[in-house]
Amino acid sequence: MNVSVAEETRIVRLLCFIVPFSIINIYMLNVALPDIAREFEISPSTTSWVVTISGIISALGALIYGKLADYYGIRNLATFGVLLFSIGSLLCFLSPNYPLLIVGRIIQGIGVSSIPSLAMTIPARYIAEERRGKALGIIASVMAFSGVIGPILGGILTGAHWRYLFLFSLSIILTLPLIRKWLPNEVPKQKEKIDIFSAGLLIAFIVSLMESITLLNLWLLFASFGFFVFFLWKQKKSPFPFIPFHLFHHASYRQGMFMGALNISANFGVFLVTPLLLSEVYDLKGYWIGLLMAPAAAVSALLGKYGGSLTDSKGNRYVLTISIILLSIGFLLLSTFAGYTSWTISIFLIFTEVGYIFMQPSITKLVSSHLPKEHSGIGMGVYGLFNFLTIAVAGTTITKAVEYAKIPPLNPLAILGKSGVYSNVYLFFFLLSLMNLFFLYKIMYNSNKKMIQI
Repeated sequence: MNVSVAEETRIVRLLCFIVPFSIINIYMLNVALPDIAREFEISPSTTSWVVTISGIISALGALIYGKLADYYGIRNLATFGVLLFSIGSLLCFLSPNYPLLIVGRIIQGIGVSSIPSLAMTIPARYIAEERRGKALGIIASVMAFSGVIGPILGGILTGAHWRYLFLFSLSIILTLPLIRKWLPNEVPKQKEKIDIFSAGLLIAFIVSLMESITLLNLWLLFASFGFFVFFLWKQKKSPFPFIPFHLFHHASYRQGMFMGALNISANFGVFLVTPLLLSEVYDLKGYWIGLLMAPAAAVSALLGKYGGSLTDSKGNRYVLTISIILLSIGFLLLSTFAGYTSWTISIFLIFTEVGYIFMQPSITKLVSSHLPKEHSGIGMGVYGLFNFLTIAVAGTTITKAVEYAKIPPLNPLAILGKSGVYSNVYLFFFLLSLMNLFFLYKIMYNSNKKMIQI
């Protein structure tokens, strides 16, 4: 659907209002988990389901909302998602016991999973390609800034009471009039049947895979493999496949998905490992850890818009090359200086975070540009699902590596001691950036090959 430049601007502003709720909701809730455990007298592992259950639902929701957007219209789905998220937030705020809190989080998860999915689908559908990079850069900056203020806001509200976190989440209902006014009213297409059984198989695969990694259980891993094979078989037989395999026929779409997965897993890993490094090696408290990590997030939030503009003016390959260089430099410096003064870690994080915030909008634009309009919803939904699975696997794998892989640093310039394992993890992230360099070469090669053929 063609929209005017003024309408594009309003759509981007709307996303900047809505997207922070999905990010802040995650970061600020982590701060409140100890208080929730004390109030309901439950163990930390039980309390973690407050976060985990919403994450599992968000994984599948990203795909389902992307698929439904192609048939029901984005405005209707955004309205539905915000309403459900608000209802879940109210239920969590009023919950008298832990089971009802979990029910509220499930409803919240169903609603909030619409936000990241639609945040990728809306620019792909409504923003002109020559301005899409800038729009995605602005959204990425807002997400980075939300990651900065999330823990701070969580600490302030939890100081009053953890329930006020959900009262803040409830305020998303105020965006509903803007959703109805600013998002275009699409004409619904002929609806296809949704393969509920395949969706169930996908849920079973995701849950069993996550639990197999968490518990280091081979039987669950075999079960997840079985669910996945059954899911693939069912997709080939279904007249209405849950994930259309023709999406993967385009090489640039596949390679863009892998680049996005490598980028997001490395970035997630850095923000998972670095607090552990600062706590275990430097013996810093949470307040100081937050201060040391804040500059990287703040700088990336300021520069994200310019990264998106560069994508529009210079092209994906130019920005991706700069991003990979920044990431590679940052990871090598972190690997080398892990264990030295803490302020060096804070400075080198700026390289990795700016590299990430430049790369992600460029990859999103690359992936969306190879999707036909009628498949933009499901295509970006698959992309979002792939990113979530990558985060889940990377997060668990990296923490297990930090816990068990107590080997000397492989970087010859790194210092020996407790920081050695962290140096190795950062070196692994450097290797991931080199893999992205390989995929970038493949994309450039495919593009040049097509130009020669033409």
